[in-house]
Amino acid sequence: MRQYVKLIRFHNNGFKTTPYNSTSFPHVMPFINYEVTDLEKVNAVVSESDFINPIKDDENWKGCFVFLEKYNKDLLNKGALIMRQGHRKNVAYWEANDQTIWVRNTSHTGKDDCYVNQYKEILEHDGQPYDNFKYISYYSSYYWVKMKIELALQRILLGEQHFGYIPEWLSECYIMDHQVKQFKTSKLFILREQMGRFLSLR
Repeated sequence: MRQYVKLIRFHNNGFKTTPYNSTSFPHVMPFINYEVTDLEKVNAVVSESDFINPIKDDENWKGCFVFLEKYNKDLLNKGALIMRQGHRKNVAYWEANDQTIWVRNTSHTGKDDCYVNQYKEILEHDGQPYDNFKYISYYSSYYWVKMKIELALQRILLGEQHFGYIPEWLSECYIMDHQVKQFKTSKLFILREQMGRFLSLR
């Protein structure tokens, strides 16, 4: 059965996509080529080559930041969204069965529990290679990891239960350009489609 999720974005340009690391608004937190499949598993180790730092104005990394299903309304008054105060609230619906999205590298229990915490680099000593393990920087909780959208919804639910509210990093995600193009901005479209499926089953 098709599952539609709600995406929310505060921006006068709607869901317009731009390169992640753009000249006009650069973002520097890397992506990690690692998919979370177990919400309880933290402190994973990846290879140094698993870090992805999109170059400036890279069209292959076009996308936009959205909130998945929920967001903390206080962010508009005294938080990270204060710069979007007065901007239009955009809502879209996405048939997201089995879709993979980018979420912050932070477990539902908080920033001290990152899904990926270390990386392995290969060094050489006396002509012999060896593995050297290093912790990611202090800002590792703001890096991005991959997650199926169904699991991301569970993470939001667990995080809200844990904190009693929804931190920005919990429901914020980065959606790629080709995925944004699948968005439907009319709830009426979804209702009509669901009604059509209901009638076809009768």
